[in-house]
Amino acid sequence: MAGTASPPPDAEPPECPVCLSPFDAASAAPRVLPCGHSLCGPCIASLPPASASASAASLRCPLCSQCVPFSRALGPSSLPKNLALISLLPNPSPSRAAAAAAAAAPPPLHLPLHADHSRLLSRFRHAVLPESASPLHSPTPAAGLAIGSFASDLGAPWFCPRGHPVTLLPIETPAAAKQESPLYYRPSHAARVVAAIDALSAAARDEVIDLVAVSARLARRVCRVYGFWMGPEAAPLWLVSERQSRGVSCLLEERSRREETVARIRAVGMEVCEAFMGLHSEGLVLGCLGLGCFCLDRFGHCLLDLNQVLALCRGVRAGVFSSKSKAFMAPEVAEVVHDKLQIKDHDFSGLLGPSSDAWLLGCLLVALVTGDEQLAAGWSTDGSYDDWKNEVLTKVDASLVGTHMEPWSATIVSCLNYDPEGRPEIAHVWKCINGSLMNSDIEALIPNVDLAARKSFMCLLLGELSSMCSNLGAVESDDTMHLSQDLDDKHSTPDDASSGGIINNEEVGAAGMDEPKCGLYNSSTLLAHRDCITGLAIGGGFLFSSSYDKTINVWSLQDFSHKQSLKGHEHKITAIVVVDNDNQSLCISGDSGSGIFVWCVDPSLSNEPLNKWYESNDWIYRGVHCLAVSGTGYLYTGSRDKSIKAWSLEDYSLHCTMTGHKSTVSCLAVACGILYSGSWDGSIRSWWLTDHSPLSVLEDGTPGSITPVLSISTELDFVVASYENGCLKIWKDDVLVKSEKLQNGAIYAAKLNDKWLYAGGWDKAVNIQELLEDDSEVEIRDVATFTCDSIITSILYWDGRLIVGLSNREIKVFYKAS
Repeated sequence: MAGTASPPPDAEPPECPVCLSPFDAASAAPRVLPCGHSLCGPCIASLPPASASASAASLRCPLCSQCVPFSRALGPSSLPKNLALISLLPNPSPSRAAAAAAAAAPPPLHLPLHADHSRLLSRFRHAVLPESASPLHSPTPAAGLAIGSFASDLGAPWFCPRGHPVTLLPIETPAAAKQESPLYYRPSHAARVVAAIDALSAAARDEVIDLVAVSARLARRVCRVYGFWMGPEAAPLWLVSERQSRGVSCLLEERSRREETVARIRAVGMEVCEAFMGLHSEGLVLGCLGLGCFCLDRFGHCLLDLNQVLALCRGVRAGVFSSKSKAFMAPEVAEVVHDKLQIKDHDFSGLLGPSSDAWLLGCLLVALVTGDEQLAAGWSTDGSYDDWKNEVLTKVDASLVGTHMEPWSATIVSCLNYDPEGRPEIAHVWKCINGSLMNSDIEALIPNVDLAARKSFMCLLLGELSSMCSNLGAVESDDTMHLSQDLDDKHSTPDDASSGGIINNEEVGAAGMDEPKCGLYNSSTLLAHRDCITGLAIGGGFLFSSSYDKTINVWSLQDFSHKQSLKGHEHKITAIVVVDNDNQSLCISGDSGSGIFVWCVDPSLSNEPLNKWYESNDWIYRGVHCLAVSGTGYLYTGSRDKSIKAWSLEDYSLHCTMTGHKSTVSCLAVACGILYSGSWDGSIRSWWLTDHSPLSVLEDGTPGSITPVLSISTELDFVVASYENGCLKIWKDDVLVKSEKLQNGAIYAAKLNDKWLYAGGWDKAVNIQELLEDDSEVEIRDVATFTCDSIITSILYWDGRLIVGLSNREIKVFYKAS
């Protein structure tokens, strides 16, 4: 009967014979095995099966070595407790018991994502901040911005330290009161954010993802938009953006010496122009603006805060726009905003564009030059435009008289022309501001991108994010807004020859070995495409570039000036090749819709194709992946249907079809009377050009070495192939002589020129190597590396110049510095 008595206060509690930890009634309760021995629950759960051959529903007692049954699915809780040992445990105090029970309770489990939300999360994975960021300090009304800072360090892709200041724009307001989370199951932070994103309209989702991407590409001129975050409560959803402590408005207060003030305004004015030009190149216009939307970083550079712009746009859309609000807005934009029916029907295509933002730039310059922000925003459609313009001209002239910036006056006033077509391009304003420094070399720094061919722009003021302000009386928004256009239309190419050009010339160093060939190089950037570069070719005295934007751009080889854009493809162009005949040169292009277009290369450069036809493939295998031409008068196409087709260049008829590959034919090359074809099946096949019969198969017999072939280059008796796993393999006389892991990611382009090998791809770097050959073996020696800003998709070497196509629509030309 003494068994029911409490143990002595100084008695040691019983302990587990395996881990020697004291038993307790909660997390380490003694459990009785079928053999009679008692162990704590954690030890039982960690015991392995009795043997490899024994059933998984068994274990071996560590005390008696007896094999006993045990259900791992149910765990230690399926075994009975040893009540005798539990009675010997000291009685915990109520507070200790509650604390132990709370500690023993499992954390709430996260509910799995819905299938639709999983797809949405994959699209927004770089735009969902972790819950630990916790940037919100004090929420504000839905119309304004909240400020805060990150509570923890953020890694890729944000790379922000703890305490980094941010602004938060509310995206949606909870419709219902916060509900209590379930005890054992609750959605994860990512699941809650994705569910809120899913509730947005498609246009709003497109707007946000565009803002995140654009702010990352224009990081030096626009405050970074990091993405979404949601607090522990259900709502709202916040759009988090970078915040700077100083605003441009401080320049109006810190007006010291006149010359110093003008110099500071000039620097800020140039950076404001560059921010506008960057946004326009991405197909984005603002619609309205305020001086408070610009801020200064710690180095004094001017940045545009997109969260501030959106907050201002919400106020304008809510109907609170007035001269006292100090919001700048062009007359044509004000007319659209005041016509609520027109906004609801979205009947403003073609009305708004870069010229509307030129008005905003003029107002901003007026405020900076005169120091009178109220004057810059003082005109409305109800007042006298002529009186206001005369007052602006008088004050601007008075502020600039006697300085070397007097030519600004006419340019600033021209930005405020009532007729949008009479306003100058922002690039011209940039030239005027920087006029005293302009010369022929600096001209190339200006982004010479023609925006007239773009059918429409996405306007932030008229977008979905600016209409999310119901408590301020914002007009009703239609979820079917068509401002966010199709990707293929968004990347349309300019129509005329002025659409592209060399946008910068810079001196770069080739990181590498002590090779005299490698030192300082100059690089030029050719910009005219709207999407990823897919091919480069030279012929007829021109450089041809193809892109996913469905166009071919033609460049002069003398000064790399842009000559023309060839249009006609209805699908993304995937390959391009040029053939020089005695009579004429032909540019041949293939697209993802199995279309093959032939263009005549002559001084006239006709915009109409000489001929075009389509491969007759099943829609599942539709698409031309690669092209090659031979001296025998045939064009070869590699397709998704695993075949290679030979077309006569005389009558463009199908001559024969070569089969043998087991997957998509990804690349073709011709050398020494042989056609080489690479495929996603990991093999390279060779074919006679005379009768198109198969010759040999080049494969690496190493186990596990099968990976898609992405490019082939040939020179004499060498064949170089690059692969998706970053490997480079070299064959000589159909014998594998070298295999090397060159980059971590896929190598999309490789070019062998004499003894020099150029390769680049996913790692955003061009590796230059020298091919060294002796009687017994072949080696490759690292020479130099060029680092680029984007993924390398194509490489071409011509006349001492390395021409590189990038996925960010740029073409880089590297050449030795003189």
